[in-house]
Amino acid sequence: MGKYIRCFKGLLLFAALFYASYLQAQGDCSKRYSSKIFNAIQVFRNVVYSKNAPKLIAASLGSETVIGKDLVMDIFMPPPTDSVSGRPVVIIAHGGGYIDVAFMGGSLLVGTKDNDDVQALCDTFAHWGYVTACIEYRTGFDVASTTSIKRAVWRGAQDMSAAIRFFRKNASWFNIDPDRIFIGGSSAGAFCAIHSTFADNNERIPETFQQSIFMTDLGAMHSRPVVELTGFNPFTGNNTAANNVDSLPTALVSYWGAIADTAFFAGNNKAPIRMFHGSSDPVVSVQCARPFASVVFTAPVCCGSEIMDIALNSRNIPHQLSLEPGQGHEYWGALNGIWQPNSPNNFWTAIIESTAAFFYEYMRPASPQILGPNVCAPNIIYSFSIANPQPGSDYCWEINSGNIVSANINASTIDVIFNSGQIAANVKCSERDKADVLSLQRIKGVNIGNAVGMEHNTNAENNFKIFPNPTESSFNFELGDSEIYNGLLIITDLLGKELVIIEIDKKVTQISLNYPKGNYILRYFSGKTIQNNILSIK
Repeated sequence: MGKYIRCFKGLLLFAALFYASYLQAQGDCSKRYSSKIFNAIQVFRNVVYSKNAPKLIAASLGSETVIGKDLVMDIFMPPPTDSVSGRPVVIIAHGGGYIDVAFMGGSLLVGTKDNDDVQALCDTFAHWGYVTACIEYRTGFDVASTTSIKRAVWRGAQDMSAAIRFFRKNASWFNIDPDRIFIGGSSAGAFCAIHSTFADNNERIPETFQQSIFMTDLGAMHSRPVVELTGFNPFTGNNTAANNVDSLPTALVSYWGAIADTAFFAGNNKAPIRMFHGSSDPVVSVQCARPFASVVFTAPVCCGSEIMDIALNSRNIPHQLSLEPGQGHEYWGALNGIWQPNSPNNFWTAIIESTAAFFYEYMRPASPQILGPNVCAPNIIYSFSIANPQPGSDYCWEINSGNIVSANINASTIDVIFNSGQIAANVKCSERDKADVLSLQRIKGVNIGNAVGMEHNTNAENNFKIFPNPTESSFNFELGDSEIYNGLLIITDLLGKELVIIEIDKKVTQISLNYPKGNYILRYFSGKTIQNNILSIK
């Protein structure tokens, strides 16, 4: 019998370690996309996403001079060790008012993709698990021409469209989900994101068509070709029309931006939008006004976030607005995208957390449907499962007034034991997909019976009883008539810690205990079966 006990002690050690790893009341829920999860990330600078774009270098007296320029972006990614697939993308455009030196074409830009604020946004979100990009887009206009200013906005929006299609075309290279692409921008960058999203190809403004021999047709909103990659770091590839991928983002964010005409919201292109704006913004008004009204007298009227909010409501387009009383432009602490002393300020954290929360809601999987009993007795193992579990997903379970006793606590089916002394419990579950995105939690209510005086088996295959249960100090262990009277009864706590091993060699064995109040797991090992039950000490 000594050899027999040693054999079962080895089996018990395995079982104890197994259950100590998994037995708990709540599964492992990811915090990805809402807080920092990586200490280090990858950054790839000046990746070409659209080749030979006609870049304005001079504009005056109704003429434009352009040269071909490759447009680039800085890409921020989680570290190579990140095993998550189907990651979301955030594309950010800088501010600067489309302005070159002296409001004319030139070589020095007021705003660039290297601006402190947009670089910090992309860096932060990459540390939170996103793939992110700061994009360069075409700027420059003739300060004396309203037409030239409108064409500048169109070019910037075209470039944002190209950046979206670049990632969708090359999704496998970046291990991203092409259906989870989010965009946004600060000031002029927000104009790029808004117009790229809401201006349909059939809503082209007249100024974007050919105006003269010196002002050529800019093309449709989504007409810019993009680079299709053939190599990664170093990046190589060639331009392609990319008209077989969608240009619409999943959602977008506007930091103190505006729209040229709220009629664009009536078109076919729509996406949820999150807006931030200072109520006293002197650069881009929250109402309808000319940007830079005190400086650029030819600037066309645009409508800021307060008016967009009204128009979006009338069109039932999902959106949120944070209107900060008394704040001006770039109120997170920047001037033309450059951090000022003691910046970023307290608004920065609130803005990026709110942005991430907004994006998260538009990439959640559907909440799972929980199947299982509505009425349960305490100290019995019950199974709960998910209807139609999704391939590649696992599940984050939470049990109040009970514990998960399954080996895999994130499986689509789990075993649960409810505590005695309770009258109700909740079984909660969220789906976690391959990108580590959690669905909203689904809750199933369970009624729990009174355990006092109950005698029961864990399931139909068990062939032993324990009574009385609950007990204060001792109980009887009774085997069924067909059971082999030669085995081991092993008692552990709910974390799988071994407390005692008792040799069983007769039909009824009286066992005395001196343990604290609570629930304990009983496992009977025989040459025939391994059986489980729960003992409560009151």
